[in-house]
Amino acid sequence: MNQESRFQVNLAGMIDILSNHLYSDQNVYIRELLQNGTDAIRARKLWDSAFEAGEINVELQQDQVSNHKTLVFSDNGIGLTANEIEIFLATIASSSKGEKNFGASNEQSFIGRFGIGLLSCFVVTTQIRLITHSAKTGTVLEWNGKGDGTYDIHELSQEARPEVGTTVYLTYKAEIAAESFAELHRTIRECLFQYGACLEVPIYLQDQRARLWINEHSNKVGSLADLQALNPNEILQFGRLLFGADDMRSLQDYFILHNESGDTFAVAYVIPFAVSTHARKLHRAYLNRMFVSDAIEEVMPEWAFFTRTVIWTKELQPVASREAFYQNEALDRVSQELGASLKQKIKAMPEKQLQRLLNTHYLAFKALACEDSELLQFIYPHLNFRTLNGEENLQTLLSRSEVVYYTQSVDEFRQIADVARAQQMPLINGGYAYDSSILRHLNSILGHDVFKLFQAEDVEFAFQPLFPEEERAFSDLLAGLNERMKAYQLEVVLNYFSPHDIPMLYICSQKNQAERELGRVAEASNDLFGGILGSLQEDKNEPLAQLYLNFHNEVVQSVFCSGRSVETITSVIEVLYVQALLMGHYPLKKDEIALMNKGLLHIIKAMK
Repeated sequence: MNQESRFQVNLAGMIDILSNHLYSDQNVYIRELLQNGTDAIRARKLWDSAFEAGEINVELQQDQVSNHKTLVFSDNGIGLTANEIEIFLATIASSSKGEKNFGASNEQSFIGRFGIGLLSCFVVTTQIRLITHSAKTGTVLEWNGKGDGTYDIHELSQEARPEVGTTVYLTYKAEIAAESFAELHRTIRECLFQYGACLEVPIYLQDQRARLWINEHSNKVGSLADLQALNPNEILQFGRLLFGADDMRSLQDYFILHNESGDTFAVAYVIPFAVSTHARKLHRAYLNRMFVSDAIEEVMPEWAFFTRTVIWTKELQPVASREAFYQNEALDRVSQELGASLKQKIKAMPEKQLQRLLNTHYLAFKALACEDSELLQFIYPHLNFRTLNGEENLQTLLSRSEVVYYTQSVDEFRQIADVARAQQMPLINGGYAYDSSILRHLNSILGHDVFKLFQAEDVEFAFQPLFPEEERAFSDLLAGLNERMKAYQLEVVLNYFSPHDIPMLYICSQKNQAERELGRVAEASNDLFGGILGSLQEDKNEPLAQLYLNFHNEVVQSVFCSGRSVETITSVIEVLYVQALLMGHYPLKKDEIALMNKGLLHIIKAMK
């Protein structure tokens, strides 16, 4: 049997879902009231070219007897006719303009024709009362919508509302009315500014003592031309006003951005302090001058996390709650276009301003430069790196040397810093985030290896061999030492180098370091996992690490020329080896700790 049936809709339940679960913030009803009032004023201006003085007035009233608190929200817009009430107030998710027969009673189910936006008011009230005076017909109508899914309409005399426009009355639920008048008034004031800051319509809130103009200092921007017409101080003050946080009081730099169509434009404020690359990208967005959210992340590219951006758009599509934008091609395109605009603005920055930006957000720009060759080529002379002389930019380094060396790790830099300094070797500590990656990337951009990864052989030119008679005198001793130190994947080399106060220098390759770390982790692991790690580190062909002993140094000379036994000299060299590891910040393995203890004990006994 074929039978066509219709869905059964629980009207009150639908209102509850839309009003209590569609929005993340219960105060969003303020936005919907502002939107309706602004649209009505815009419509009146289109209908009557002589009309200019649109405004929205808000007042919180309190009944001294019942303590009921009522929000009165008025606009002098175009007002609503009876037919428009059906279209705009009694329609959900429909743009139908069809006739509706109200029958003998004005009490009807309004769920089928109620606007989603106004439903948000049921978050804070059980009934919406609206009185409207239409500029088109001159009629005054009262509309009452109830939380049970019904509404009624009555025609009133013009004395009920002499002026054209609409007034909405919301009597707050008991739990909201329990707040003090001052607290609720402050919440309303904050929400009016949050949602209406950029609306062109003046918004007034009646205070007990004065009539406050909420958006007096923030509603000047409606187009790119408006934004560009502001002077720098006005733009900075605008950002401080919108963001409000104390840490944004010191704003100094900003960029005015726009996309190709001009339908989206923005002012990107540079955060005046360093932020994490993983920080949330909190940007503030307005759609047709109405606030959408201050936690929009997708409109700006990820790498722009060093900015707090105010964005105006009329081309992006909001989700049903109007608290975010749809993830679609338009959003991706706008994000890319604003990112491209930001890059161009950065390139056009004056030198002093650019240096301040890079100094504050060096991690952000290094992260970006790793992925963007065009930007890297522009900013690399200004990027700072840790060198033997402290912080230096690449422009300074390249002015002194055609080839600059860099290390892969901070520990490696510390280990060879003194020797490299004595040889006047230009050396960058590449162990910090993004540094090594940027230097490798720069070689491909510049077309030749300007930046060279430090290898052990690069410092060997600084070593001078022993004199022939010294080599003959110590050859047997060194051979014995090296035979014993093979167990530690180490070769002992005796020679001369500068500076003289350094007794030894431990040099090992990246692979040596990886092997050491595998061995150390294997020691701390269970037998099965330790065995797996042990098998990974077995490489007999890997060159040994080197322990260079400086024969210029008094300690080393005393050891080799002391006339002590081979066992005592060996113990001292073993202790020097462990000391070299500690100076290079290498974690010690168990056998190295044991070697140090054994060597020290032997030295102590030899002193008796």
